[in-house]
Amino acid sequence: MDGILIIHKQSGMTSHDVVQAVRRILKEKRIGHTGTLDPMATGVLVLCVGKATRIAQYLEAGEKEYQAVMRLGQTTDTLDAEGRVLETRTYVPPDRAQVLKTLEGFTGAIMQQPPVYSALKVAGVPSYKLARQGKAAPLKPRAVTISSIELQAFEDPLLSLAVRCSKGVYIRTLCADLGEVLQAGAHLTKLVRTRSGRFTLDQAVTLDHLAELAAAGALDQVLVSMDDALADFPSVTVTELEAGRIQHGNSVSWQGEPQIAASLLRIHDPSGRLLALGRPFQGDIRPELVFS
Repeated sequence: MDGILIIHKQSGMTSHDVVQAVRRILKEKRIGHTGTLDPMATGVLVLCVGKATRIAQYLEAGEKEYQAVMRLGQTTDTLDAEGRVLETRTYVPPDRAQVLKTLEGFTGAIMQQPPVYSALKVAGVPSYKLARQGKAAPLKPRAVTISSIELQAFEDPLLSLAVRCSKGVYIRTLCADLGEVLQAGAHLTKLVRTRSGRFTLDQAVTLDHLAELAAAGALDQVLVSMDDALADFPSVTVTELEAGRIQHGNSVSWQGEPQIAASLLRIHDPSGRLLALGRPFQGDIRPELVFS
């Protein structure tokens, strides 16, 4: 079984818990996710099944969208509602104009420091394990992009936000940083991932529904092919002779359209079968990942 599953993760489960549950349902060991969701968070978790685990890095790089609620006036050690309260502050509630100006300051290319309670590894050990032992050190800031932040509702102390951003953004950190600029402190209280790359929440299935489909032999209703999952990348078709070269990892000559000349390309044979992913280079296509 090879393909992509879009799971609607429920609160209280780690992303690894979801992977383990799907392994049991499908009786398939080769399953991985494309971007962790915190246990408190819900929403879109994209899983790669079977041979599709090879394309996880390409899917993980896609843009993300979130619905978030943050609470002003309290900070926590995990930056969310599941953590220990560090401080409860008295603050002057900001007005809407002040909030909007603050949000604008976090839009675009920014540097963001990941939370110590995260799965990022330090000398091979997840940072959250070190944090639980009191051994965590601040993690290095990383360059990320926040394309937009929309204020959907504001009734002190709660702000509801819609965030569109790149891979690697921690919404917990964003909320904590916003709280500091607003001189109130803040933490994340609710998070829903509504989109990951081309996959949206309305496509997602719960684990219970997945189990029902598996029992009925109807997984084809929700399993997305690798070709469809990669459909955001332009497609090129090669000849039968060229297909043979591609399948052996060799380059083929290609003079493509200028607008896609810098893109990752899906390479198909004349029958429409996905052969590989490749990149244009000096008048050729070089296969980067061969499927067959």
